[in-house]
This record gives sequence, C-alpha cells and structure tokens, in this order.
Amino acid sequence: MRWFKPGIRNSISALLSPETRKDSPESLEPVREAMLAVLGEEGAKANPQLTRKLKYLHDAHALWFARAEMVAVLSQLHGEALAVHRVQSLSPVFQGLVPKSLIDAGRARRS
Repeated sequence: MRWFKPGIRNSISALLSPETRKDSPESLEPVREAMLAVLGEEGAKANPQLTRKLKYLHDAHALWFARAEMVAVLSQLHGEALAVHRVQSLSPVFQGLVPKSLIDAGRARRS
C-alpha cells in the first residue's frame, strides 16, 4: 500500500519548491502575440487589466488559464459563440507548452 499518492507528493514538492516555473520568453512571445491579436484593440480598451496580464504572465500555464478571462471580455463585445471560437483558435500556439490533455479538453468542449 502506498502511503503517499503521486499527486499529493507532486503538489507538496511544488509548494516547497523555491523556484517558480518560468518558460523562456522566446517560447511565450508567439503565444502572447496571438492572444493579444485575438483580444484585439476593442478588447484591450474594454479590459486594460487583461491586456497587462497577458503581457506580463511568465509561464504558459498561466497564459492558458487566462483564456477564460478572454472569453468573458470577448463575449461582452461579440457574443459568446464567437468569443469561444476565437479563443479556441489559440490552441495550436500552445502545442508543446502545456500538457496535451489540456488542449484535448478544450477540443472536447467544442463539440
């Protein structure tokens, strides 16, 4: 019998880790540019805090989860269906930066 489950061990080591996860700026720049392009000028004016967040988040996972905020902003401007479609079109730029399971989960919701 295992005393510690792998998930618990990984989360404890992540909490105790002195170093935060950071992806290289070169790998994140295409993601940032794509996200800012989808948000557009109108979205940037509607929510400047999100624009700032997208420019300064330091890892791909944080950018991936910022997509939910993008959907909220774009929904107000263009409607939910178009907002979801535009944000889901960003999935290819995250290839290799986030686990494939996250990308696949986004695709499963599309259908």
